[in-house]
Order: sequence, then C-alpha cells, then structure tokens
Amino acid sequence: MRRLGGQETALRRACRFPAVAIPAAVALAVMLLVAIVLTGCSHYGFSASVKTHIASIAIPVMENETVEFAVGQDLTDALIEVFSDDNSLRVMGEDEADSILRGTVVRYSRPVLSYDAGGSPREYKVNVVARLSYEDLTNGTVVWESEITGWAVYSVSGEDGELATEEEAQERALEKLAQDVLSRTVQGW
Repeated sequence: MRRLGGQETALRRACRFPAVAIPAAVALAVMLLVAIVLTGCSHYGFSASVKTHIASIAIPVMENETVEFAVGQDLTDALIEVFSDDNSLRVMGEDEADSILRGTVVRYSRPVLSYDAGGSPREYKVNVVARLSYEDLTNGTVVWESEITGWAVYSVSGEDGELATEEEAQERALEKLAQDVLSRTVQGW
C-alpha cells in the first residue's frame, strides 16, 4: 500500500473489508442442517428398482364377464403395449416371469353424456372396469388388488378432433386403464 506521510489514504481505509468472525455455534448449526438435508434426500433417485428382485411380468389374457366381444383380449393387448413401452418390467411368459398381472373385465357401459337440440344423443362415455391383481411370484405375495376404470368420451359428430366412434373411445378407455395399471404396478420405483 502506498502511504502518504506514514498514513494510509482515506480511500484505502474505506475499501477494506471488515473481518467477520462466525461464531462456532452458528457454523456447527449450518453444517448440521446441511447434513440433515443431504441425509433426508438420500433415498430419492432416478433408478426404477425399489423391488429389485422383480424384473419381469406375465400378462395372461384377461377374462371378460361382459357382453362386449373381445374386450378382455383388447385390454390384454393394451396392457402388454404399455408395459413393453415403459420397459420397467420385461413382459414374459408365466413360466419365466417374476410377477403376474391377472384380471377380469367386469363392466362395460356406454351411457349418453349429452343430447343435441333435437333430443338425439350427441356424446357418449365409454366406461371399462376391470378387477385386477398383481402378484409377486418370487415370494408368492399379492402386491395389490383393485378395480380400475378407464373411460373416454366420443361425439357422434366427431367435431373439433373429438373421438367419433365407440371403437375409438373403447381403445382410448383401455389405454387409460392400462396406464393406470402401469402406474399402480411400478409406483414408488
């Protein structure tokens, strides 16, 4: 530093940063807080394997207790597609799989949702309800059992990009149902 007459210039004195002493208790508290936060977050991750012993699933043809032809097979196809696309569990035959998803379509309905000005049905809602059970075959336990509903709306006019047929709505309802089953099966992974 340049001194004028043995003294520091006023500007140099004003620009000096004061030394701040952090009390030991504050430093310890901050370190403890950081350790708690890091420890609390340690169980989170991006891996898809809480149940590491389950790597595959069997999806036999779903039974059908409704009068709607082939809805059991259609649900089976939707489930296989969703699980194959997700790739959390490999879809395999019953003899090789670590787990199995069994089920029955128990209800299929198509109620009128709205009418046009002339009193004719304008929109319908397709509902598909399945009773499903997911079992861990490695230890013989049922992981979950539930009735799950998939639904979709279609419009007779098919305007504005709406679904126009019952078949399209049924397909969408089965896709939603299959997505819900996938979520329930790999939830927490």
